[in-house]
Amino acid sequence: MTQNEQPKLILLEELLTEFEQQLDIDEEREEEVYAQYSWEKGMEILSWEQLIDKDGVLQFIQPKTKSICEKGYVHATQDVGRKNVIEKRGIIRYVILFNSHNCSNLVIIFDISDRMRETDFKPDRCYCAFAVLKKFIKELFHQGPITQLAIVGLRDKESILISPLGSNPNEQIERLGSVIKEGARGVASLQNGFEMCLTILEDLPCYTTREVLVIFGSTRTFDVGNILVTLKRLINSHITVSAISLSPEIYILKHICDETQGRYFVAMDSTHLRTLFNDFTIPPKWKPWMEPMLTKVGFPPFEKASTASLCACHSKLTYQAYICPQCHSKFCSIPIKCKCCGLYLVSPPDIARTFHHLIHPKVFIQESTTNICFSCNYSTNNGARCPDCQCFFCEYCNQYIHKELHQCPFCMIKIPIKSQQEPNI
Repeated sequence: MTQNEQPKLILLEELLTEFEQQLDIDEEREEEVYAQYSWEKGMEILSWEQLIDKDGVLQFIQPKTKSICEKGYVHATQDVGRKNVIEKRGIIRYVILFNSHNCSNLVIIFDISDRMRETDFKPDRCYCAFAVLKKFIKELFHQGPITQLAIVGLRDKESILISPLGSNPNEQIERLGSVIKEGARGVASLQNGFEMCLTILEDLPCYTTREVLVIFGSTRTFDVGNILVTLKRLINSHITVSAISLSPEIYILKHICDETQGRYFVAMDSTHLRTLFNDFTIPPKWKPWMEPMLTKVGFPPFEKASTASLCACHSKLTYQAYICPQCHSKFCSIPIKCKCCGLYLVSPPDIARTFHHLIHPKVFIQESTTNICFSCNYSTNNGARCPDCQCFFCEYCNQYIHKELHQCPFCMIKIPIKSQQEPNI
């Protein structure tokens, strides 16, 4: 066989295979008209397992035609107690969440009672805490993009669900700001706030954290029932309660934080308040009751359309949105948990930032001798040296590496780049 005949033969085989697939699809179209909808079918048929990757385009196939393309495009393995996993590159992937850093659930209880109108924090306690909280929420999602956050307000002896669990920081900040504009009034009830937190966090999966952060400015709590009964439920549900108080220390709130293995702080001024909030941007450590589980995530494509359709997040007409690869629902922003099928919709940078907290850079060795920083060329006698690459860094670069980069840049340079060509299919 000559060199010119071989490409023609390969091209002919590809055309014949595509023609056979098209014939099978045409024969089944009449049956699909009278078939059940995908949401009416049994759970034994999983729609995401009927997707194949052909030339970078996902195509839907029926179970009986899967064997035709399985050899060329999809490599599926099946083991005891394990479902089929698509190992070929595609939109839907599987990510192992071994640590609570990856998927955190946090409920912020914000005091909006009349005690938050005190002016010891400028302009007052409420707006000072809100200004710091806005920066905290943005930094929280920067450190952990797939964090789920909810906000609960306390006023008039009631708890108000300002924002349900979600991953859109701008929308949550806007909702809290609109409630604060209505004015701080009445008295706060911690028990009602904790009861609402139990409703939100009690039934969450065991591989996620369950945290409550209380921003409290009152000096007492007005509760209808016994708050110690609620405390027992918090402990049994493995919910960790931490608090930042803008007023003097309150015994019952500190007692709840201690019993749930949380932290309690009293802010002295606005600068100290910012520092306290920054401590909560770092995800908590793995808890003994938590279980590592496989969690499926999807990487939705961003598409623009000529006609507007409703999004699943706001029920508003939009021309451009992120499309869920599993149920094809539209969302305005990511990361978000799909409201239709429950799939976590993220982007690759979100996953990368999430896993920074799992593999920390090694602690650098402090040195008192004068050296030049390998990063900024600053000469200093107050620096540290990386134990792996032996590069010297000043205190500012050292802090930047451990808090922002989460990896030594010179160690990354020395890692050899593997050039691997994909096998021909």
